[in-house]
Formats: sequence, C-alpha cells, structure tokens
Amino acid sequence: MGVVGLGGFASAGIASAATTPSDDPMSSLVDKISSTFNLDKAKVQQVFDSERTARDTERQKLQQSELQKLVDGGTITSAQKTAIEAKMAEMKKSREADRESMKDLTDDQRKAKMDEKRTEMESWAKENGIDLTKLKGILGGGPGGHGGPGGRHQ
Repeated sequence: MGVVGLGGFASAGIASAATTPSDDPMSSLVDKISSTFNLDKAKVQQVFDSERTARDTERQKLQQSELQKLVDGGTITSAQKTAIEAKMAEMKKSREADRESMKDLTDDQRKAKMDEKRTEMESWAKENGIDLTKLKGILGGGPGGHGGPGGRHQ
C-alpha cells in the first residue's frame, strides 16, 4: 500500500515559492502576524516564502539522496531513478496547476480525482518496472512521507 499516500501528494495544497500571497494557505497567518506585531506584511511574507523555499530544497535533496540509496542498493536502476525524478517534477507541476480547481470540488469529487491520480501513478510505475512500495516515504504523503505520522521530513 505504498501508493496510498500518493493521492495526497498528487493533490496536496503545498504552496510553492511561486505562490502568490492570495493563493497561499499561510496568507491568513501572515496577516495575523503582521497585524498582531505591527510588522510590514510584505516582509513577513518574505520570511514565509524564504522558509518555504528552504524546506522545499531540503525535501528535494532528501528525496534525491533516498533515491540514490535505492540505486546503490540495487532496488532501482539509475534509469528508473531518473524517471522517478521526472515524474516527481511532473506531479509537482500538476499539483500546482490543479490547486485552484481542487478548492471547488466536493470531498467525494476530490477523492475521485485523487483515486484517478493514484491509478495513473500505478500504471506509470508498472510500465517503468517500479515497485511503488519501495518508494514509500520518498514520493510524499502517508506514513513515513511528508506530512504523515512518523515521517522523516519533520
């Protein structure tokens, strides 16, 4: 069931450094901090953006390191590692593109969309000879992954 967390990863509302403050789920927190402490909202937003970028960079380094360990251990090939990295970049772009439309979906519609993405991922993995259970915690979502209990990315 290493794929279970992929639905959350594929559609998560994780903001990127390119996120505008109006799209940013942390926008209300930026507003609260700036008004509570009488700070320049733009400067507070810069701090949040900088931290987000640093965390994203660290997460990517960790993912690459974990993938390299799988290559070194013979679990995946170097070509599969490259394919996984490309798929992760594709998923990130898709997640960012879907962020706005996912807000307007009902819970059932959102679940259906996540199930669709999970099925796509399973098909892609099968086509590439990749056992997704070996990537648990690398692709994100679910236990051991970003945002899940017991995750390495805390």
